[in-house]
Formats: sequence, structure tokens, C-alpha cells
Amino acid sequence: MAKNSSAADRRKAAREKARQIAENDAKREKKARTILFGSVGVVVIAFAAVVGFLIFQSLQPVAGPRNYAEGTLTVAKDGDELKAYTAPGIEDPGENPPPPIAESPLGSDAAVVTVYFDFQCPACKAFEDTHGTTLNKLVEDGKIALQYAPVAFLDNASGGNKFSTRAANAAACIADSGQVDAYREFVVSMFAQQPEEGGEGMEDDQLISIAEEAGVDVSAAVAPEDSDASDVRSCITEQAFAKSVEKETQTAFDDRGLSGTPRVLINGQETESYREEDPEAFPLELLRAIGEK
Repeated sequence: MAKNSSAADRRKAAREKARQIAENDAKREKKARTILFGSVGVVVIAFAAVVGFLIFQSLQPVAGPRNYAEGTLTVAKDGDELKAYTAPGIEDPGENPPPPIAESPLGSDAAVVTVYFDFQCPACKAFEDTHGTTLNKLVEDGKIALQYAPVAFLDNASGGNKFSTRAANAAACIADSGQVDAYREFVVSMFAQQPEEGGEGMEDDQLISIAEEAGVDVSAAVAPEDSDASDVRSCITEQAFAKSVEKETQTAFDDRGLSGTPRVLINGQETESYREEDPEAFPLELLRAIGEK
């Protein structure tokens, strides 16, 4: 009888121990779930906060350089000097609107020529080599207003140093300083010395040197927002307008129908005449646009 009682006590003690173990395991599991779910909740909240911040940031306006209007610098002759002209919005922009046509002193007989380009683009260099002199002469003669629309989508073709963005930023720095004529010479010089596609893009000191050779005063004041840059030189080295370049490039592709460079428009209408084998086709179209043919 005593043996049976002892065995019963042992079974009872074993069950109690098992119950306590199960109870402790349940408590640990509950605690672990609480910690896990709490951690997941914190991560989810943090992730949502980061995403929200990024979305908020993406919706904020990005300041571009002075003298640019929607990513373009419009240059026209006013008397004996070249000036930059800002542009009003288009009342009926259509599906893929070009940059707004500039108000200039040239009158209704003049044409507005818009050229999208990437400083790393070989086809853009070919366009500049073939037609740049004609465009510049028509600007000098007061026959056209020329819209420079630099974009940067070929950063991966410059050995990893983001030459397209940095070159477009340098142009923006020059525009912000108000050196319009030097801006034009800078564009010409940059294409004349274009790095090989897929090779190493220019470094900052090369960009600054080309700017100086083009007549840019690199000590001229600039005033980019959200940057400590105070002159053209520091604006180039600090890439003060890189965000603006990125934004305007994306806008050109998303909202203005850009699919590649060069892209050329005459009075807002896209033209392909510069692609024809006849090198006179594009100049003839320009002359027709200004009423001389």
C-alpha cells in the first residue's frame, strides 16, 4: 500500500513538474511573440516613416539655376549682346509638351530652336559638329532663339564618375552666374573635347579648365539653394545643381516625350531633318522657319 502511494506521489509530482515546464514554455513563447511582434511593428513603422519621408522629399520642388526655365536656357540676341530669357507656360501643352517657347525681342518672324542633349552622347557631338555653327550664326544674326536643354542619362557610360550629371551641373552653374555667352562657348568646347563613350569621364579640374577656356569667370557668384557653393568653381566641385539635373532629366522623359538625344524642335515641333543624309536638309528647314526660304 505504501509502495502504491509512493508511486502515485511520484506520478503526481512528475505531472506537476510537466505542467510547470509547459506553463513556463508558454510564458516564454508569449514573451518571445510579444518581443517579435513589437520589433516587427517598430520596423514597419520605421520603414513607413522612411518611405513617407522619401515620398515627401520627392514631391518637394528642386531649385534649378537662375536663367533656366523648366530645365532649359533660352538665349537670344538683344541689341549687341546675348541674353537669357525665361519662358511662360504653354496654355495647351498637349500630350508630350516641349519646353515653353521663350518670350524674346526677336519678333514673330524669328524661330525658337530647342535642342536636348547629353554631354556624353556621341550623336549629340555629331549634331553639334554638323549644325552648331549654323545655329550659333542664326543666334548671332538675331534670327532664332536657341533653347539649350541639357539632360543626363548616360552616367553609366563614363567609367563610373557620372560625367553626364557633372557636366550638366557645370553648365547649370555657368547659367546661374549669368554668363550667357560663355555658356554657349562652354557647350561648344565640351563637345569638342567629349570623352570616349564608356571611358573615363572628365574630372572637376578638367570641367573648370574647359569653362575658363570658354571665357567663364569661375569666380563669378552663384546662389544655389541648399548648397554652400558661392562661385562657379565651388558650384562645379560640389555639384550644387545635381538634383535639379536629375529632376529635369526625369521630367523630360516622363512628361516631355524624350526618348533619347539629340532631340530637336523648331517652334515646339519635333524635326528629324538633321538625321537625313543631306547635310543641307536641317539648315533649309531652319531658313523656312524664319521665312527666308
